Amino acid sequence: DWECSDEGCRREEGEPCDSNTLCDHGLSCQYNSALAETGICKEVKGLACTVYNHTYGNGDTFMLDCRTQCTCQDGRYACASLCPKENISPLGISCRHPRLVDIPGQCCREWMCDSHSAELPPPECRYSPWTACPDECGAGLSRRQQSSPQCAQYNETRLCQLRPCPEPGLLQHLQTSYYHTTHRLRKGHECKATRRANRAVRLRFASCLSVKRYRPKWCGDCVSLVCIPELSTT
Repeated sequence: DWECSDEGCRREEGEPCDSNTLCDHGLSCQYNSALAETGICKEVKGLACTVYNHTYGNGDTFMLDCRTQCTCQDGRYACASLCPKENISPLGISCRHPRLVDIPGQCCREWMCDSHSAELPPPECRYSPWTACPDECGAGLSRRQQSSPQCAQYNETRLCQLRPCPEPGLLQHLQTSYYHTTHRLRKGHECKATRRANRAVRLRFASCLSVKRYRPKWCGDCVSLVCIPELSTT
């Protein structure tokens, strides 16, 4: 029996065919030569496809991975992406540094952008000047504040010392020989700008003692005048 439609009656396998008659689905009209006017309806058997050590028959559809689907066509295979949005990179200033990222529980990756705020440089924080060392001798605390409104408000504190305090009697002699070095004063000068300890010492403030040793530098002494530094650093 022939299958008939608006296109005509289709011939089954093994039946004669020509340019005016169609073969049934899955069959094609095979001619013995290029000059032959009639042929025979035969089944088309395409070649299989071997992909990554797996063989797929002609017409088979298979997955390379969860994002790629392929079809074998007579020994060759063609593939299409199941995640077409991965191939469309977002453009414009609204998406900076676009990149594909994996989403847990999802095969298709998604585009991720850096926000515009991430590109802005951090605000420049300004500080108030360090306060002067509060005591004329001995260790004290110098402070400053962060004064920029766009930055977090906080205070900083660090140790300062203008000069060591003198101690009476033997302790004063030991301290003087321990801390002071001999400086030659220029003619017409009675003050030495700065002095430094002879050797490294641990700094003490209240009940705290530094772990490291330092050679602190402080304001110099005067022979006959009481000198006050115009500028001090901490």
